[in-house]
Amino acid sequence: MKKYLVIALLVIVGLAIAYITFVIAAIKMVIGAILLGVAAIALLAVWIMWKIED
Repeated sequence: MKKYLVIALLVIVGLAIAYITFVIAAIKMVIGAILLGVAAIALLAVWIMWKIED
């Protein structure tokens, strides 16, 4: 019985680590998408300003 308890504990710990890793990756993807959007808007603003100067 102790062997099954250890295996179950290891499986639960593995699933918890996988879930935490997934959540951290999802948060990083959201932050990256937001920063990419900000960079795109800034680039668009620079392009518009450059076009207005002509």
